[in-house]
Amino acid sequence: MNDFVKTSEDELSTFALDVDTASYAVTRNFLTGGQMPPKAAIRVEEFVNYFDGGYETQQDEFTLSLDASVSPFIADGNVLLRVGVRAPEVVSGVSLPESVILVIDRSGSMDDPSSYGGEFLPRYMLVHSAVAFLLDALPEGTRMGMVAYEDSARRILEPTRIGSGDESFTTREAIYNVVRQEIIPGGSTNAAAGLALGYDMAIEEAGQGNSVLVILLSDGVANVGSTRTDEILEDIGDRRDIGLTSIGVGLGPYNDELLEQLANNADGTYHYIDGVEQARRIFVDNFTSLLAVAARDAKIQVEFNPETVGYYRLIGFENRAVADEDFRNDVVDAGEVGLGQSSTALYDLQLAEGSGDLADLGTLATASLRYEHAGTGEIVEIAEGITGADVSGSLADASDYFRLAAVAGEFAEVLRDSPFVRHKDMQMLRTQAVAVAEALPGVEEAPELAGLIGLAMGMLGDDAR
Repeated sequence: MNDFVKTSEDELSTFALDVDTASYAVTRNFLTGGQMPPKAAIRVEEFVNYFDGGYETQQDEFTLSLDASVSPFIADGNVLLRVGVRAPEVVSGVSLPESVILVIDRSGSMDDPSSYGGEFLPRYMLVHSAVAFLLDALPEGTRMGMVAYEDSARRILEPTRIGSGDESFTTREAIYNVVRQEIIPGGSTNAAAGLALGYDMAIEEAGQGNSVLVILLSDGVANVGSTRTDEILEDIGDRRDIGLTSIGVGLGPYNDELLEQLANNADGTYHYIDGVEQARRIFVDNFTSLLAVAARDAKIQVEFNPETVGYYRLIGFENRAVADEDFRNDVVDAGEVGLGQSSTALYDLQLAEGSGDLADLGTLATASLRYEHAGTGEIVEIAEGITGADVSGSLADASDYFRLAAVAGEFAEVLRDSPFVRHKDMQMLRTQAVAVAEALPGVEEAPELAGLIGLAMGMLGDDAR
């Protein structure tokens, strides 16, 4: 976990943007199944980013916003800072990919349940549902190809145009029938072979001038051939900037780390589905942001004022760090952000000794966002600052979306047993979550968060206080 940094020794905090959401969904599956999640599966930023940040959106331009509050979840006198980014819903020159290549795991473990509790559905059948949602959402004329793998990999659908216009098209029903007939579990898991063959297909499509996205659907349990992230990426070879989106399916056995790192290192995002409704959320509700990139190599750098901030700690984003000197080095790989997506980072700030009242303080921090515009290739940089006068005096005075982010982040901190948690008063956390859910009736996921905190309380017993 990130430790506190003394501002006078290093006033810059730099990281690659991340809009993955899998960690929260994985945790929900554990808790609803009556089990505590493993601490290694808890990534704070993925809890926070599961929820809408409430940020404004503009056409063609990103929005960068900072807000802060004194919070009951951190040490007395400290300030919780939220740095929020929202991608535009519409970007000039950006459209959905012309070709989508699916790489689908059909190994024996895909016959295991997709969820610990509630809906019982074998993983491979959940994949069937996910592909059906995707087929319905893709525009007429999109080219789709498929690779399936177990011990070895095989092309099960050569790239074909979706639709029913003439004989050059293949109907959605015919493509779905390929999935039902071919995606049946059995054998070991050679993920490297599957991805290598999938990228071969993708590069062929790119060679015809098509924009391409590769989507991997798997439980991540690679046990044949290359099994580590670096080995698999080496096997894939030159990816020609073709992104990889990882979709995790099911639990126990389930390799969360492999799927997350594959997406991080291959310019993509990582999500998790444990039921039909979560598949609908990813492939229908968030369809555009899943497939279309608004910005490439997006980085955030926050500069703290040593006169007002004594120490700071970035909460989460531990595996997304970027060297401060590389913020404006546009060769360095960073994060990709989809159309309409938002990303939130939280900081715990300890004010400088003798800095006085918050309301009288000048600048606390200035955040800069730098990215490559996906449509024009132009490098864009914007900045936004925050002063002591902008800080809410209590969590109750902060915006409802700020409170939601604070509760989600603190819940993740408690679950991963962070040494920086002020206390494990889960009852207070649940009370705050219920209040936020009542204040945000339009955010359907907020009541669920309160319910999950309640489940964790029951399992932790006395340790939750």
